[in-house]
Amino acid sequence: MSQSGNQSLGVSNDVFLPALKVGCMTGVSGVLIGGVAGIVRSSTPVLFAGASGLQCFALGSTYWAARSAILHAWQIEKVTPDDRIKASVIAGGFTGGNIGFLARGRANILPGMIMFSAFGYIGQSFYNSQVRKKAAASNNEHTHIEKSSVWKRLAESSWTPFKYISDEDYQRMLEEKLLSVEAEIALLDESIEQVRKTNGQSPTEE
Repeated sequence: MSQSGNQSLGVSNDVFLPALKVGCMTGVSGVLIGGVAGIVRSSTPVLFAGASGLQCFALGSTYWAARSAILHAWQIEKVTPDDRIKASVIAGGFTGGNIGFLARGRANILPGMIMFSAFGYIGQSFYNSQVRKKAAASNNEHTHIEKSSVWKRLAESSWTPFKYISDEDYQRMLEEKLLSVEAEIALLDESIEQVRKTNGQSPTEE
C-alpha cells in the first residue's frame, strides 16, 4: 500500500509539478500578448490579458501534463528522440482538441487537434535537431582533445626526436628569433656605415 502510494506520489511530481511550471510560463506569455492585443484593438486590455493568460495556461499545462503522462505510461528505460516526437504529437492533438472544444465549441475539436499536433511535431523535431548539433559539436571537441593529447604524449616521450611546444613557448621562440634578426641587421648597418666612412676619408693619389 505504501509502495503504491509512493509510486503515485512520484508520478504526480514527475507530471503535474512540471506541468504547472510550464503552464505558469505560458500563462505569463499569454497575459503579455493579450494585453498588447487589447491595446491595439482599443478594447479593454485587462479583459484580453486575463482571457489570453487563462487560455495559454490551460494549453501549456495540459500539453506538458499529457506529454509527461504518455512518456511515463510507456515505461521506456531510455526515451529516444522518436519517442519524444510521438508523445508530443499525441499530447498536442489531445490538448488542441480539448481546449478547442472547451473554448470555442465542438466544431473546433478537429482543427485544434490537427493544428496542435503539427505544433508538437515541429517543436519537438526542432528541439531534437538542436540537441543533435550540440552532441556532434561536443563529440568533435572531445575527439580533437584526444588527438592532441596523443600527439602531446608522443612528443613528450624520451625516445622521440620531436619536442612538444606550447603556443606560449612557440611565440617566445619567434620573438627571440626576431630579436636576433634585428640585431644582425643593426650590425650590418654599422658595418656598411663604417665602410662608407672609410672610403670617404681615404686620401686621393696625385
